[in-house]
Amino acid sequence: MYQLNYHSQSISGLSPKDLENILEEATSINGERNITGCLIYHNDSFVQILEGEKKDVLEVYKKIKGDKRHHNIMLLYQNSVDTRSFTDWNMAYHKPEDQFVVQFVNNLLLLSKLSDNSSNSLTTFWGQVRRIIESGSVKQQAIL
Repeated sequence: MYQLNYHSQSISGLSPKDLENILEEATSINGERNITGCLIYHNDSFVQILEGEKKDVLEVYKKIKGDKRHHNIMLLYQNSVDTRSFTDWNMAYHKPEDQFVVQFVNNLLLLSKLSDNSSNSLTTFWGQVRRIIESGSVKQQAIL
């Protein structure tokens, strides 16, 4: 089993429809390759952890690097692991209603602090999630 996580910036003006398209593509591609993980989008930044067979994870990451909706892609960590950390995390999309955005962001911060940090990959992933959340105003976010 292999884990890889990265951070990237989205193109300017990424719309909710663009996020839905990313979700549809990711669901299809990840399902075909038995890849699990978590993707967070906030303040025009993505941070994602992918896990699966090394060949499959690297193929998906290569596809992401070629995606025009991303730029400034930075590999944060990659390593072999014994088991998946996001076994039951199927792709889903959550966009809170405006009145619940602050609560959603606070819950995501709490999740990042309470989540499994038993590997360097997970520590790096959740640390980057906290950095992008704390880096600016509550603007646009989603957990995929």
